[in-house]
Amino acid sequence: MDYLSIVLSLVTVFVAFYYFTTRNHNLFKKHGIVHVPPTPLFGNMGSFARRQITMLDLIVKTYQLDPKAKYIGFYEFLTPIIVLRDLDLIKAVTMKNLEQFSDHRPLVNRKVDPMLGGALFMLNGDQWKDHRNMLSPSFTSSKIKTMFKLMSECASRFAEHLSNLPEEQRETEMKSLLTKYTNDVIASCVYNVSIDSVKEPNNVFYVYGRISTTMATFKRSLLFLVHRNAPWLAELLQLKVVDSHIAKFFYDQVAETVETRQRTGTRRSDILQLFMDSNKKRESGKEMTVQDMANHAFSFFFGGFDTVASQTCIVAHLLAENPDVQERVQQEIDETLENNNGELTYEAMHGMKYLDAVINETLRLYPIALFIDRLCVKDFELPPARPGDKPFTVKAGMNIWVPVIAIHQDSKYYENPLKFDPGRFYENNKTITNSGVYMPFGLGPRMCIGNRFALTEIKVLLCHVLAKCSIKLAPRTITPLQFEKGVFNVTGKNGFWLAIEPRKSSYCFSTVSASAVSCS
Repeated sequence: MDYLSIVLSLVTVFVAFYYFTTRNHNLFKKHGIVHVPPTPLFGNMGSFARRQITMLDLIVKTYQLDPKAKYIGFYEFLTPIIVLRDLDLIKAVTMKNLEQFSDHRPLVNRKVDPMLGGALFMLNGDQWKDHRNMLSPSFTSSKIKTMFKLMSECASRFAEHLSNLPEEQRETEMKSLLTKYTNDVIASCVYNVSIDSVKEPNNVFYVYGRISTTMATFKRSLLFLVHRNAPWLAELLQLKVVDSHIAKFFYDQVAETVETRQRTGTRRSDILQLFMDSNKKRESGKEMTVQDMANHAFSFFFGGFDTVASQTCIVAHLLAENPDVQERVQQEIDETLENNNGELTYEAMHGMKYLDAVINETLRLYPIALFIDRLCVKDFELPPARPGDKPFTVKAGMNIWVPVIAIHQDSKYYENPLKFDPGRFYENNKTITNSGVYMPFGLGPRMCIGNRFALTEIKVLLCHVLAKCSIKLAPRTITPLQFEKGVFNVTGKNGFWLAIEPRKSSYCFSTVSASAVSCS
């Protein structure tokens, strides 16, 4: 046996592998940009991949490397990232220079996952512009209002379930419960399907939704990291995020509904109807196809099933930790119902300033999007990161991050930033939300198109639940709030365990009219 040949072959493979996994890791050192020295293959993601740190803490830690720098270098495995710290640069990238930063870096390989890859968030260039223009009219406040009754029916049914839990079941893992609510809302408001997932937890929408949409596990996070950083490997191994049979199920739901409505002329106040109505106003050849509608409808499932449930869990946890805040929210809900003849209307709900402040403060502390990304499509010169440094040209194809969570928790912009204080939004809501340092749904033309839908979905649920129940800390509650390490989404360590207690004096809502009468 020729041992020398074997040794030389192994050395060659090792050198080739080392070169492949470090070939981009000299960029920031070469240009004198502050960064943590990367490790081969992992870059600066090693501690995250080893499940030693949360994504939240990793972003904050990177942001704090140099408080005087306008931007920091970061390596997401093999990919160099510019992390912006300067607000003027953030506005320049997300708002003023859309031509250079019009795209997101692909979250999935579209060849492997065509339905998810066809969602608005994933589209780039002119295709994104066309679809954004088609979808925007469907997500105005007036259009969301038409779906309020559908949401309210789901929220009323859910609150009724919670208020009637046997005493031994009142300590509950909120995430598993709340995904049933978000599933029912999306099924009703998007797919024209009425489901009660609490009573029927094995319904196909809920089962397929859990399989396809969750990002709150280590395995799923790794899957998305492969799609983002090695799309060729995802294609080679056919690592699907959404299984083909599940994608077909959701496509068939849309295709059958559209065909039935076109044939019979029936209408319903849901998102598919808004898509169809939008098509009628467009020139021939520029309409959404059924496949486009299916892709965008599924994007609501993907974007809302898990993340809205997680966000609502965090609100519930903070209310349990701060009973004085919860009591004030309940008082506002009670007064609103009393002043509106017991009816929870869209306008009355959005008039609740303190409820709005609580949700805004929760989104500040723990935003849905921990960072915003932009993909450079045309070379763009950044000013020197620090005095005495040289300008840096962001080349086409490079990625930029806006560290939302770190800015939201920066004492430079928020007094006592780690404290949960809804009062800051109650007193200065518009000042803060228009300041450029509050961005839970993104910034600029590419901010989340579904933000009104998500906020309404959370508010209507809280109104119904808190009118009937109080949320308490439970023996299994981890406080202060801690999060799972090694996963992308902000998800509670060992779940979100809380206790639900019926209020002694509450309101009974009608699932038909969303009206309410006082109950003892």
